[in-house]
Amino acid sequence: MSEQRNAIPREIVRFTSHELAQHWVLLITLTVLALTGLGLFAADTWLGRALIAAEGGIESRGILHRVFAVGLMLMVGWHFLYVVFTERGHRQLMEMRPHSRDFRDVGALLAFLAGRRGTLPEFGRYTPLQKLQYWGAGIGSLTMIFTGLVLWFHTASMMVMPKWVFDVTTIVHGYEGLLLFALLFGWHLYIVHLSPGNFPMQRTFLDGRITTRRLWSEHRAEYRREFGDVEPPAGPPRDGEKGGR
Repeated sequence: MSEQRNAIPREIVRFTSHELAQHWVLLITLTVLALTGLGLFAADTWLGRALIAAEGGIESRGILHRVFAVGLMLMVGWHFLYVVFTERGHRQLMEMRPHSRDFRDVGALLAFLAGRRGTLPEFGRYTPLQKLQYWGAGIGSLTMIFTGLVLWFHTASMMVMPKWVFDVTTIVHGYEGLLLFALLFGWHLYIVHLSPGNFPMQRTFLDGRITTRRLWSEHRAEYRREFGDVEPPAGPPRDGEKGGR
């Protein structure tokens, strides 16, 4: 048993450089889009005026917003090609599919957080919360792209749609942007980096690596598929982990 345990690596690659690059492009484009969009959305407030001034004025703000909007569209196209036409990307997408078990796992997770359950559920590669963030970000990005194109080419849009549809599109674009910002930079930031066990930062998004100890603790079903029932070896803690046994 000890030989089997010692044969298990202390760290494994969880995300490839290709996947990390996609994450960084998405992070940068959505951050700039959120800041430039918020400047216009809240233009009558001190915050909006400060953001527009920092962005070089209203005209520069618009140019920045459109440039990074094109970047987001390219990013979505890149990700689509990756998950559809590459073997690894397609496997990742299949792992992200919602299952009926996810609902049971959410209930078990809530019971764990409330202290009514002693251990975490045995999650696979992605937890239900990670799946929710992925699909929320994906659907939100597509919504922002569609409504943004309508507003960008407003003259052509007004020729083929009623005025009320254009007005609704304007509202949806603004509030969806706020919702996406809150999802990614509030909830996602807390879960990945600031929550207990991760604080002050989980470095997987930097190097794509995860300890087998963390995999055993947080994604045990995936760990069992890879290494069986043998616990991982003890090792120095990484990120916000506690030291292994």
